[in-house]
Amino acid sequence: MVATELTNIGVDVEQVQPMVENTRALMGALPGQILFDAGYCSNTNLEYAKTIEAATAGATEIFIATGRVKHGGRVRDVPRGRIPADATLRERKVRKLKTRRGRAVYARRKAIVESVFGQIHARQGKFVLLRGLEQARHEWNLIAGCHNLMKLFSMQTQAALAAPAGT
Repeated sequence: MVATELTNIGVDVEQVQPMVENTRALMGALPGQILFDAGYCSNTNLEYAKTIEAATAGATEIFIATGRVKHGGRVRDVPRGRIPADATLRERKVRKLKTRRGRAVYARRKAIVESVFGQIHARQGKFVLLRGLEQARHEWNLIAGCHNLMKLFSMQTQAALAAPAGT
C-alpha cells in the first residue's frame, strides 16, 4: 500500500483527487497506472482523470470502472472503429476498459487490491479499535504499514529459501 485514507463518508466518490494527490506527495510522482472501482465513478472524477492524463502526457493512465458487472457476467465486446467525436467521458472510459488491455489491467486490480483487504481482515478483523476519526486514521495507517512490512518480510524469506545454499 502506498497511500491510505480513512473517512467516515459512506461513498468513495469524493476520494479520487485526495488519493491521487496523496500518492503524488508520498512518491514524488504518479505511478503509470491508477485503478478505481465503480464506486469512484462520477463526471467530476472522469474530468479529473482526463486532466491528470493530459498533465502527465499519458505517462499516468487512470482507469475508473463506470459500472458493475455481475459475478460471472460477460463484458460485451468493444465496438470496432474510431471513437465517435461526440462520445462522453463515461463512454470513453467504458470503451477503454473493454479493450483487451483495459480488461487485463483491471483484472489485476482484483488480485492486487482486494487480496490486501482480505488479508488485513483475516489478521486484524474488519474494524478499527480506537475511537474518533483522527485516532482511527492513525490506527489504519499503522495497520497498513504493518501489512507492508509483513509483505517485505515474507518476500525476503522466500528469496532466502530459494537461494542456493552457501550464497
